[in-house]
Parts: sequence; C-alpha cells; structure tokens
Amino acid sequence: MGAVESEEAAARPARARRYDPERRLRIARAAMRVVGRGGVAGLSFRAVAVEADVPLGSLTYHFADKDELLQTAMTLAREQSGEMLAALLAGFAPERDLAAAMARLVEELSVHRRGQLVLDYEWIFATSGRPELAEANARWNEEGLALFERYAGPAQAQAASVVLHGLLFEAVALGRRIAAAEAEPLFRAVLAAS
Repeated sequence: MGAVESEEAAARPARARRYDPERRLRIARAAMRVVGRGGVAGLSFRAVAVEADVPLGSLTYHFADKDELLQTAMTLAREQSGEMLAALLAGFAPERDLAAAMARLVEELSVHRRGQLVLDYEWIFATSGRPELAEANARWNEEGLALFERYAGPAQAQAASVVLHGLLFEAVALGRRIAAAEAEPLFRAVLAAS
C-alpha cells in the first residue's frame, strides 16, 4: 500500500462494531429453534448462525463450543417449559383437586401442545448420556418436583411426577394422545397411596 492509500485508509472512520447486548440470548433462542426442527443432532454453529442471522464468528465469540451452546439453549428451554407448565397447572386448580389437574395437564400436553412436549423430551433424551449436561437435566426434574410440591407433600409430588413422566413418555414414544379421563384414575391411585 502506498503512502497516499495509507493516508486515505487512516482518514476513513473505522467501522463501528454494532452493539448487540441481546445477541447471546438471540443465538440461544435460535439454537432452540434449530433443535426443534432437526433434533440435537442437527445443531451446528453454522445452522444456528443462519437461524439467528448473525456472523458465524459471533457464535465462537459467545460460546466456547457446541456443548456450551447446547447447555445454554437447554437451560432456556427448561425455563420456558417450566413457566408454561406452572401456568397450565395453576389454571387447572390443583389446590382443589390435584389428580384432576394433573390429568388435565397430561391431556393438554399430549394433545394440544404435542410439539412442545416432543421438543422437551428431545432435549432430555439427547442430553441424558452426556455427563456435562447431567446437572441441567437434574435441575429440570427438581424444578418439576418443586412445582408439584406447591400442591402436595414430597411423597405425593414424587408419585405424581413419576406418573406424569410415564404418561408423557408413552405419549411421545408411542404417539399417543391421552385424555384426562384416562389419566385421572392413575393419579388418584398414586396420590391416595402416597
């Protein structure tokens, strides 16, 4: 580069970096959508960069590796799922009849919110064999138990959680849609026995 070109380059204002404080969160949300479409196996920095509409380098700036991105996206998915679950359950008046409320929750998730249910289990299954994500999986379960303990004692909450997960697993694995009338006797039996 000649002296004139060097002076011209120095005279041009430097391109300002765009300040984007939400970029890390936007990338994590994009990762959730990528997983929602193609499962955890479809998660790559390139796919997430395209989905988030950010340069590929942004991912390596905000996340050390794919595992960190996966853990961040999983935490976000867990939080969103937990908020949805709490709102749904509260709307079914569990303080009056926990068995009926849990049965309605099964129907709502297995019939009307099936996509979200499948995605939640996709997260759980895909990360269950990964020791670095074991803590995140354990937290997901603990938060569910804490939610049920708002309406029942620890033993009843544990029993209700086991039945809930068994029914939801069956709904996902076998493609079943489970009516509240089918689930309610199971919840009544375990809640009465605990």
